[in-house]
Amino acid sequence: DRVRKALERGEFPVREILIPPGEEVKTIETVGQIWAGLLAGGLERQSTVVVVGGGVVGDLAGFAAATFLRGVPWVAVPTTLLAMVDASLGGKTGADLPQWKNLIGTFHAPRLVLADPNVLRTLPLPELRAGMAEVIKAGVIADPKLFEQIRSTKLHEKSRKGENLETFVSFVDQILPRAIAVKVKVICDDPFEQGFRAALNLGHTVGHAVELVSGFKLRHGEAVAIGMVVEARMSERIGLAERGLADEIADCLRGAGLPTEIPPELDREAIVRTMQVDKKKAGGKVKFALPVRVGEVKVGVEVGNRELGILNSEL
Repeated sequence: DRVRKALERGEFPVREILIPPGEEVKTIETVGQIWAGLLAGGLERQSTVVVVGGGVVGDLAGFAAATFLRGVPWVAVPTTLLAMVDASLGGKTGADLPQWKNLIGTFHAPRLVLADPNVLRTLPLPELRAGMAEVIKAGVIADPKLFEQIRSTKLHEKSRKGENLETFVSFVDQILPRAIAVKVKVICDDPFEQGFRAALNLGHTVGHAVELVSGFKLRHGEAVAIGMVVEARMSERIGLAERGLADEIADCLRGAGLPTEIPPELDREAIVRTMQVDKKKAGGKVKFALPVRVGEVKVGVEVGNRELGILNSEL
């Protein structure tokens, strides 16, 4: 309501399109509903789609904007920590297929991203914790000082002592610009993921599979946290990372209240099979972004089906 009223005060005519929450609605059918709303609203090529919501909303509406009238401008107003630090940045838009996440999509960067940390006070604490996974990922990729700052703060312990939501938001307000800066530099250097931008997939190959097999009972950030630890253990196993890196990353994630192990009820073989559908597969091998140490990630590490089968024991 506040966004709509602000636009109307600026004499912009507004038509609202509401979609249900949750990863389950991240489908081409929902994109069709958005297209229908844009058409009914009389959207022209000079019009702008303003997207208010989390990562799912941004991906879907951004894709709808990219494809309606062969592309109209859009503005992202992310309302979750995960969306602020990751999903709203870089112009990746799209939808899921039943077999895998984000198999449909295109690059269509927003004209503006407006991330207001005050909005985070409207979130439940578990949602904030889930967003911290992407913040920690930024530290692992390219900012060891950010990683250590989070690791030493032990947010989860402080929140259990009663400081709760305000503790999280105050801390995030301090570190959000650093985390955003990591992704912005990566995407500016490699806007269409032809090289190092693949580092942003750290934790996501395993994480997406875990998320999918869980039936989306795990939040995206929770699944990515698990994926980062598993992939760090894989990196250790193939001799890319030194022993102890996975434990170091797991310690930081646990300090933010995030899970670091796959729930025992999830089918490990199903997770491995799901990874084999990953869109980053090439030549029959899944390509991973694996950590070497905090602050360094190696991209394009090929792992074949046989190695993925062996990975089953790691899961």
